[in-house]
Amino acid sequence: MQEQILQARRRADALEGRLEALAITRRTVAELLDAESATDGSDDSDQESLLAGGSPELPARKPAKKAGPRVGPRQARPLGPVSQKIVTLVVSADRPLRAREVTIALGRKNPSRTQVKNTRRACNNLVASGHLLLLNGEYTRPSGAA
Repeated sequence: MQEQILQARRRADALEGRLEALAITRRTVAELLDAESATDGSDDSDQESLLAGGSPELPARKPAKKAGPRVGPRQARPLGPVSQKIVTLVVSADRPLRAREVTIALGRKNPSRTQVKNTRRACNNLVASGHLLLLNGEYTRPSGAA
């Protein structure tokens, strides 16, 4: 009986830690949304539609070159709001994410193939600029990031 209680406590502690990590991620995303609405002058209805499953459009970008792995990152430039959201989501995740998972985390409940491709392209651009790392088709934080 005591062993079962100890196991239940361990599971509760593990779940509590996971819940804390999710709360941090939620606050970070909320802060990004607040910062974005403050800079672009939009109102809270944009945030509500995003949280309700709306789908913000990814900016059009040039396709990534199909060359070998890059030796160093591209010249640093400021990230756009969607790119910043992607980096925040991937870095705060507890495991590497596939492009479809990133698309769903951005608020698209049932993403189309095109939306996933657009997210993959944005993630690949972030890989090329050194903000993310691509391993076996999954995006994760760069090895130097904590």
